[in-house]
Amino acid sequence: MKKKLITLAVASTLVTAAAVSAPAFADTSNVAIYGVANVSFDLTDNGVVSTNKVSSNQSRFGLKGSEDLGDGLSAVWQIEQLITIDSSSGAGNTLATRNTFAGLSSGSMGTFILGRHDTPYKIATRGLDVFADSAADNRSLMGSTAGGGGFTAVHDNRLGDVAAYISPAMNGLTVAIAHVSGAETATTAAQVKGAAWSMAGIYGNGPVNASLSYQVVDFGSAGTSGQAIMTALGANDKAKAWKLGGGYTMDAFTVNAAYEKTSNTVGGASAAGQSNWYLGGKYSFGTDAVKLAYSSAGDVQATANTGATQWALGYDHNMGKRTTLYALYTRVNNDAGAAYGLTGISTGGQAAAAAGQDPSAWSFGMKHTF
Repeated sequence: MKKKLITLAVASTLVTAAAVSAPAFADTSNVAIYGVANVSFDLTDNGVVSTNKVSSNQSRFGLKGSEDLGDGLSAVWQIEQLITIDSSSGAGNTLATRNTFAGLSSGSMGTFILGRHDTPYKIATRGLDVFADSAADNRSLMGSTAGGGGFTAVHDNRLGDVAAYISPAMNGLTVAIAHVSGAETATTAAQVKGAAWSMAGIYGNGPVNASLSYQVVDFGSAGTSGQAIMTALGANDKAKAWKLGGGYTMDAFTVNAAYEKTSNTVGGASAAGQSNWYLGGKYSFGTDAVKLAYSSAGDVQATANTGATQWALGYDHNMGKRTTLYALYTRVNNDAGAAYGLTGISTGGQAAAAAGQDPSAWSFGMKHTF
């Protein structure tokens, strides 16, 4: 993936907006319009019932721009929202549901933003998933800490109330750090004030990329935050995770891998840990590509039969620079005490998997970027 991890995951949402500038207030010449239309016809089975559906897979629309302030400094902004192409209802059609921010950017000093954004922990390895934003997305297992039930996917997340800094690239290395204010609606001094820190180092040079990330979420009292994730567990509980990712591209072959270790406390006492890992590859030939991926979520600490695996096989055909047709099959194999589902199906959803059931999906779709 060479330097694409940094370019796509960080620069596209935080830094590249600085490339479009105009000095006049309310001058639309400094506004760039962009987005993704990603729709598919899915045949799903959660182990109990089979359904057919049309899914909008993280389709989105955005506006971004900047103003040149002189001396290499720019004001940057972005408004991005999820678009549920297959439905006219739901949160997917609410303005600014995705990465939305304002800030300052300097080529020599880096970028500082305030708003809603993917955490550095999430950014660090999102570009490694060869089935990202599809039914086979590896976040069905990665980023979780509780055997597929309830408290899952807390770490690969997009949060509001974020203050983030992204460094300029230094010999291929970019550093990102973010703080989440998790107690904006606290009303008494006795309430526990939650917060989160997320950080990552992302390296890209030639055919090699690598990343190391860490995140800690301190949960506050109910009613202290408008973000459910900040009070998902009890007050004084904590969730931690660290993750190592890397990829290598050689001619037509790309191989990516990630390993993460997550843990959380329940009731401020006992810790539940879990190890998850991912391996994915892609072989490109002409306008086509074959993709294969495998993910594993380990047993929750001291609880047997709470792990799962996921595998996916897919085929892409590029019809143009911005349009791709794709087909894939994916399946999650749950242990007897696990209930992971295919969370990559972004609209319509899939009936929740029962413990020990093995959800699967065929997906035939089209992705167009603009």
